[in-house]
Amino acid sequence: MNLLFSKRLNLIALLLLMLTGGSLWAQSRMAFIGMSALVPGSAEIAMGKTNRGVALLLSDVLATYSFFKTDKDMDLKKAAYKQYAQSYAGVPLGMPQSQYQVIQDYISSEQFNDFQDLMARNYFVIYHNDVQAYIDYMEANTYTGEESWQWESSRHWETYRNMRNQHQRIMINHNLALGVMLLNRAISVIDTAILSKNINLYARPHGVDGLMLNYEMRF
Repeated sequence: MNLLFSKRLNLIALLLLMLTGGSLWAQSRMAFIGMSALVPGSAEIAMGKTNRGVALLLSDVLATYSFFKTDKDMDLKKAAYKQYAQSYAGVPLGMPQSQYQVIQDYISSEQFNDFQDLMARNYFVIYHNDVQAYIDYMEANTYTGEESWQWESSRHWETYRNMRNQHQRIMINHNLALGVMLLNRAISVIDTAILSKNINLYARPHGVDGLMLNYEMRF
């Protein structure tokens, strides 16, 4: 997470350096819009709208940090509740994610299987008189052998459920951070498209080995 976030900050710093140094690539309206899509606020800063540009830029930095941090936190929390389920319910590591949800909802595989048996027997045997369909369903939708589990106590089960809820909250924050990042880009692109409507930015040689950045606004 730290490496990816550092790369993101380096990209922002490089772009700002190019802006303040009179970069040649920012020579058109489309280039400004591209800058906004890449780093929100950068084009606004380039066009002299510093306050709004900095606000968007800081918002994006915070959202990016939150995105990578919550991504790492989700992995840590997922590994923690899987290890906890192995220790206190006998669930082997690496089970399908869907099983960890069932483990959250039922204190034992026996309880879950009994519920499945009741539902399947009523539907397939009583209503449709199809015993084979009942057998097939039970084989595909129950947990036996190494897939079975039994929580040592209700307290352990409740702790696991709390860990799963924490993971879910982190996931929500992760998605919110991503949403803010995308929203920042949308706002910045629209803002830049409006601001740069009558702007023409170009460079020309100046002196022996220099460049002059020209800024023209048409009314």
